Amino acid sequence: MSKLLHSGVSAILSTDRRTTLKTFAAASIASFLPSYVKARNHSDVIVIGAGLSGLYSATILQDEGYKVTVLEADSRVGGRVLSQTNIPGNPETGGTAFGSGYARIIDISNRFNIKLNDLSPILPYFRKQELVLDDELIRMNEWADHPKNVLPEAMKAMPPNAFFHQLLGNNNPIKTPGGWMNPKHFMHDISVHDWLTQQGYKQELIDLVYNMNITHGYNAKDVSVLMLMFVNAFASSQSRLGFRTSLSAEGGNMVIPEAMANNLDQQVHFNKSVNAIETYSNKAKVSCEDGSVYEADHVICSLPFSVLKNIDIRPSVQGLQAEAINNLRSQKINMLHVVPKSPFWENDGMSPNLYTNGLSGMMIANRHVNTPDQVDSFTIWLRGPIAEKLDRMNQREAILSVIKSIEEIRPSTKNVLEPFAYHSWSLSRFSNGDWAYWSPGQISKFGSSVGNQHGQIHFCGEHTAVSNRGMEGAMESGERVAIEIMGL
Repeated sequence: MSKLLHSGVSAILSTDRRTTLKTFAAASIASFLPSYVKARNHSDVIVIGAGLSGLYSATILQDEGYKVTVLEADSRVGGRVLSQTNIPGNPETGGTAFGSGYARIIDISNRFNIKLNDLSPILPYFRKQELVLDDELIRMNEWADHPKNVLPEAMKAMPPNAFFHQLLGNNNPIKTPGGWMNPKHFMHDISVHDWLTQQGYKQELIDLVYNMNITHGYNAKDVSVLMLMFVNAFASSQSRLGFRTSLSAEGGNMVIPEAMANNLDQQVHFNKSVNAIETYSNKAKVSCEDGSVYEADHVICSLPFSVLKNIDIRPSVQGLQAEAINNLRSQKINMLHVVPKSPFWENDGMSPNLYTNGLSGMMIANRHVNTPDQVDSFTIWLRGPIAEKLDRMNQREAILSVIKSIEEIRPSTKNVLEPFAYHSWSLSRFSNGDWAYWSPGQISKFGSSVGNQHGQIHFCGEHTAVSNRGMEGAMESGERVAIEIMGL
């Protein structure tokens, strides 16, 4: 049995511009504050969360002369960027890749001399997947005539997951990424299920093209198609600008947040789980579970709402922003990394990749750009209902269940897949899920409220981004709150 199953997943630890002159009437301010607010740990800015958004805001503000303290509940930086550096090829458990048009990510990588790999050589391999429906392995050259193929006649040769993306792209009214927040598009703030039904499609097709191995939401009824129009518009805009490939950082994408953290004058404070934030007229106080207290003129909170809703904020957030904090959900997703003991795909003559509607989820071979023919490991994506089912098991049972599912589908994998890392983002108390997704009606109701400043508290994170997605969205939001604090 692998090291993982004996000892559990081990954390991967790793660890001038102009100066803006600022003057504060510190003595007079203190005279108006209760004595318990006068914490010993004082900074200009406290950043809660050492993920991409928090660290980018800290980097910008430090460049401008601010004294910044970063608090992180975990024992590592990166947040939902997590590279498995103990596995050949450093596969990603979060923040898997980024587009060649992600300007902020690329700029910060260049600043810290991080080598970026162009993933173009391996993308064609990624697109070749064997389809599995109800434990039946279907070769793609057999798919067009298969009885379970309920796609429109002209599109029967298309993989199920590609059908929805093409349909959405062909019928997307949003032409610019930020357009999803324009009220004229709020008519599309309906479920994917209702949108597809309006197009004339039945439940059987909806299950095939959207609910199988779901990427956003739990099912087609609980995610807004307007959000997916934004996702599609963002990808399309990148392509129109000539950015048609993906990139990754040499050594794993975690080197990017690590480089930002290492550049800070003050080291990140680890194992600082925040339980309360208090904001006053021009000060703020942050209290941690270990009893430590920090004070600053501003607080940047980069926590996902799934975590933030459990933190005591005083005075409390009100209105639509409070509703957003309590109701915006995070994607359920688990990631399992396995290393093959032998090239089973050469034995059965099929693509090493699988796309299934069962417990196997989506299984993708990890390759290196310099040796694309070589498979270093596999990442198994387990999303939505699959992740929820696995989260009811203990870790060992979950891993063995997934591997058993793969072996039953594909006998050539019997006793060949060795698990090295497993991570449930929903069970992690520091994330309680992965990327945010918007349910029907939420964008039109409180979409413009999520990033509002609350007293001296500024909110960032990918869930507050308006014009970018993923890692670049996180960076966009970190930039926004830094500008807020600088008053620009």
